[in-house]
This record gives sequence, C-alpha cells and structure tokens, in this order.
Amino acid sequence: MNQIPVIAFKNKSKEDRYLANGPDAGDWSDEELDVLIDDIQNAFLIWRIDKTKPTQEDLENIIKESREHKQNMIERFGDAALISYDVEKWLEDYEPAWIEITKEQFEASKEWN
Repeated sequence: MNQIPVIAFKNKSKEDRYLANGPDAGDWSDEELDVLIDDIQNAFLIWRIDKTKPTQEDLENIIKESREHKQNMIERFGDAALISYDVEKWLEDYEPAWIEITKEQFEASKEWN
C-alpha cells in the first residue's frame, strides 16, 4: 500500500487549500493558514488505524467527538470558551475530501498528532 486514504477538509472557496492541523502547521502566506496539497501532511486529516478508506461513519464520529468536546468546554468555561476543535463550524467553510497521501506524508502527519 503506497497510498494511504484519508479525509481532509478542503476550503470551499479556495482552490487546493485545506484546513491546517493548527497554527503551527499552517501556511502563513494564507489568511486562514490553509495548506496547499503539496503540504497536505500539515492538514487536519482523518485516517483509520488499519489504513483502509475512512467512511462517512468515521466522519460522523469525529463530528460527534467534536460536539462533545465543545459542550464540555462550554460547561467548564461558559459561552466565552475558546473552541478550535469545532468540526460543525469547520463544515461551514470546508468540505470533507477523500484523498490519498503517501506513506511519507502519513508519517509526517502522525507526528502532529
């Protein structure tokens, strides 16, 4: 298996730009820090441990996890809580993209996590 299937979050209004895996991984030449496909290892990626193609159910599980995190943050810190892990909010500007990355990109991405 030379390619690893993943889900990335593609910007709906910009060509070939993807949601970064945090500010340190972002492309500082882009206003939203979105990364180009050439730096996809720096994007927020969803993959399966067995390296099979992620499913819609995997995406739904990430959305559910994010929703629970958001609820927990609001309970702990109130409505002013800063919440960056909000997949439902991301989906306003990004769409899930099922793509494949190289083993090298996969290994580099794992280091961010």
